[in-house]
Amino acid sequence: MQRYRDRLPVVAAALLVAATVLFVVGTTLERSQAKTGRHQEAGTVEPPAGEAAEHGESAATEAPSNATTEGIDGHGGTGESGEELLGVNPESAGLTAVVAAVSLLLAVLLVARPRTGLLLAVVVAGLAFAGLDAREGIHQASEPNAGLVVIALLTGLLHLAVAVAAAAGLRTQRAAALTG
Repeated sequence: MQRYRDRLPVVAAALLVAATVLFVVGTTLERSQAKTGRHQEAGTVEPPAGEAAEHGESAATEAPSNATTEGIDGHGGTGESGEELLGVNPESAGLTAVVAAVSLLLAVLLVARPRTGLLLAVVVAGLAFAGLDAREGIHQASEPNAGLVVIALLTGLLHLAVAVAAAAGLRTQRAAALTG
């Protein structure tokens, strides 16, 4: 029984690392696709130089309207989406780095010092992340991007598995405390 109990935090840590990797991949892909989409939109707004000359329009009159369009967009050139959750852009590079660092720190702590308080924190974090991943999966389903839907849902399942493994670790710690 002791070996099984000792493995649960390690399993939770491994699942947390896998979920973190998928989260970083997903947010990076989403930022990349948003940036590519804006570049393609900017390319379709401007008429080719030859076409502008045929209609007697100068290229100089087109440039300010494109700059205005990007300014109204609110996120032109940043490579990040304009979506916000509680006033924070969930796909921002800074937030992605912070979440990844905290997740990896939790994983290291799970392996090094699997205490009751840490396991409880991991259960709560895993459930919270799973909920956010499910929300992102629903958001991505409304856009034509099946790959990001799959990544978001897999990340959510991994975060849910992290919570289950940590909860099982809590349960075995309590059972061991009662019997020992």
